[in-house]
Parts: sequence; structure tokens; C-alpha cells
Amino acid sequence: MKTSIWNIKQELVIFLRNGDFISTTDRGVTTSSDTGTFTAAATHTLAINPTLVKNVRSIVVGGTTLDFGDDYTVAYATGVITFTVAQTGIYTISYDQGSTDRIFPDYPQPYLKLNNFPRLAVDIITGTTSEFGIGANVSQSEYIVSIVSYDKDQDDVEQTIASIRSSLLDNKKNFFYIPFLTVTNMGPLLVTPFGDNKIMQRNQDLMIKFIFEQ
Repeated sequence: MKTSIWNIKQELVIFLRNGDFISTTDRGVTTSSDTGTFTAAATHTLAINPTLVKNVRSIVVGGTTLDFGDDYTVAYATGVITFTVAQTGIYTISYDQGSTDRIFPDYPQPYLKLNNFPRLAVDIITGTTSEFGIGANVSQSEYIVSIVSYDKDQDDVEQTIASIRSSLLDNKKNFFYIPFLTVTNMGPLLVTPFGDNKIMQRNQDLMIKFIFEQ
């Protein structure tokens, strides 16, 4: 199975959105709840603003919390949840929806102003793939990802990066598309050109390991 770098980036973005490292107020989103009863449901379209869904926080069916990837996936462009196994029972789905956000799988545009921050950016900055054994049937890949925090206040940048770093350390093996990650380099505190040179930034890098593809 091949691993999409887009899936890796999106899973990290959803992790950051669910982690409330930037508040829902600053992100401009609303946490909504979708409830009801499933009867052998293979898919489900979220009830409120399905095309504006930013992240699914949790899905509980019949008192059991489902796991992303193993039990379901989400098409965020349409708000459609697809279940690995058809679901039956009373359900509660918590998710964020809105027309904007502050956490993205890319870097801020140069025209952004002070009121467009804080922000978080996620991107893969390098990757390597090598043969795993002499049979050439399996490849092993590793990626270095950078998470960048931008804010008007130095202390807020530092606190956000510290919180993200701590959470990543606690969740090294708790992703679906990412078999294992380890926190690596932290970058310097810099003044960015955004917001009339009044925005600070710092990056926390991480390495994604043990992606085997055939």
C-alpha cells in the first residue's frame, strides 16, 4: 500500500485543530454536535454545514468511541464520513465547522495582517525513500515535517510550541497514517514580515519513521 503525503499532512492538521492549540474563537469555527441513530450505516453526511467541516473531534456509536482510520475516514470537502464496518446504534459526532481557520497544511500568505494571527502551519520539508531488502518489493520512507507557530506575542509563540511538543511526545504512536513520529529540531524565534513585521514565529520539527510501501 502507498502512503500519501497529503494524508500525513492532513492528519497532523486535524491533530492540531482537535488539540485546541489555537482556540475555536481565534480559528473562527464552531464546535457542533450531530446526534441520532444509525441502522447499518456505511456512510454519514454531517448535519450542519457539511462542506465547511474543518475537523472531526470524536465519533461515539452505541457508547463506543471510534478510531480514525481503523473505524472511519472523513472527506472534509463534503463532510461525508465513511465507516470501515457499517454502524448501528445511537451516535454522537463532535466536529468543528466554519468558513475559515488558522491551522493549515501550508504557510501564511505574505499579505496577511495582524488580525489574521495567531496561525499554525504544517508542511513536509524533506523526505527519503530507500529499498527495504534486496528483493526490491518493499520501500521504507521517512519524512521531516515542520510545524510553525505564528503570533503577535513572543510568550504566546513559546507556549504554543511547548504545548504542541508535549502533545506530540505523548502521541508518538497514536496516528493512523503515521506509524511513528519523534520530535527533533526546534528552530529559532524569528520576526516575520507578516503584519508589518510585528509577528513572531518558531518551528518545531518532527521525523516520521517506518513507513513501509509495496
